Amino acid sequence: MEQENKRLRYSDGQTHLPNREWFELQCERFVAKYQGDFYIVVTQSANNEYLNLKYSKADAKAHLVSAYKRLKDSNEALVLCAHVGNNKLAFIITTSTTNEIEHKLLNEIKHVVDEPYIIRGEKYQQSFLFGFSNFPRQGKSSANVLNNAIEALKLADNHRPINGYDEKRSQEFLEKHEISMLLDEALHNGELELHYQPKVTHDGKCIGLEALARWNSQTLGVVSPAVFIPIAEEYRMISRLTDLIIQKVCAQIATWSKDEIPLVPVAINISLLDFGQSDFMSKLVKYLADFNVKPSQIELELTETSLEANQEYSLTLMQNLQSWGFTISVDDFGVGYSNIARLAEYPINKLKLDRSLISQVTSSTRQKSLVKAIHVMCDELGIKCVSEGVETQQQVEIMANMGCKEFQGFYFSKPLSASHYNEHIKQQGLNFNPKKIPEN
Repeated sequence: MEQENKRLRYSDGQTHLPNREWFELQCERFVAKYQGDFYIVVTQSANNEYLNLKYSKADAKAHLVSAYKRLKDSNEALVLCAHVGNNKLAFIITTSTTNEIEHKLLNEIKHVVDEPYIIRGEKYQQSFLFGFSNFPRQGKSSANVLNNAIEALKLADNHRPINGYDEKRSQEFLEKHEISMLLDEALHNGELELHYQPKVTHDGKCIGLEALARWNSQTLGVVSPAVFIPIAEEYRMISRLTDLIIQKVCAQIATWSKDEIPLVPVAINISLLDFGQSDFMSKLVKYLADFNVKPSQIELELTETSLEANQEYSLTLMQNLQSWGFTISVDDFGVGYSNIARLAEYPINKLKLDRSLISQVTSSTRQKSLVKAIHVMCDELGIKCVSEGVETQQQVEIMANMGCKEFQGFYFSKPLSASHYNEHIKQQGLNFNPKKIPEN
């Protein structure tokens, strides 16, 4: 009975493979006996979710046992293989260098375990990912090193299937995951606020606003949009964020209308994931209807990448949006490799020139000529140019002389909360020209 209890304690109930408790116990014995450094490696199939969906759990477990047997026979340097939970297999490699384990031994082992498996009489191709950590350099106990190897595995992918533990990268991953959980809660509770940055003519008359999300977390304090927006995209929360922004913008326009604040169009940033949603158009129209907001009061700012994913779909959607009365802008034009041909292909109303272009028009004649050429093309195509990120009077003058009719940047105004915007409008009207606004 004692032997049976021990067997049950140290083996996985479904696969009957040695479990994590057995592995950690054997690691401690190995440390005392081996008296040298070694690597703990954790591996898992990159296709695990697909395997569970296509086949039964019994098939998935049988596949794991097959992979375990291959590992056991794959290399003499490999010892103490076990199933440490969640379809992960762990083992020890006794080699002295990170370079050898990463570029030689694990590549050899990966080749063995990636060979096709037979499941229900069919060949099934696998791709295993590996995370590894060194004892004692990256942990004072084998349990700690095992956890670090699991953390390294989380950062492995098909582009980098073999990944060593990096404390800085792991900490960044943990911080990002924690932020994602807090952001999920903030979106659920509608905690994010909106600030509005004016879009103006060259003499500072406000002709539009851009809605920008701001997050002041009770736990983290103020979190920069440069931090939480990429996390929202990575963790597939960006559409919820966009939905929240659209609702808040529509509610704010309704409030301004009620309070007799002069109305100007409000721009909302739309991501690639938003634009690809099949119900994007229907949700957008519903939000406007809920607050009695007209499509002409909303401008949709798209990035170039959101147009590339599905060009035929993007073109049809943009045409539909324009037919309803929405204004379509392309944001950050000039970042990376911008496709000039896209200006003619898509029904674009406005083109926002990125601040990286605008910042150099005062110091580089070539950059100035490039921006001027873009203006000429836009004029021919009936597209309005917007100078984004203007910070000096000289930039405004140069861009205005080129024919630019719309400006946005700290020179005129930083993003304002709705209350600060209301206060400004009551005192100064729609004027945001620094030369005409008295200093406080």
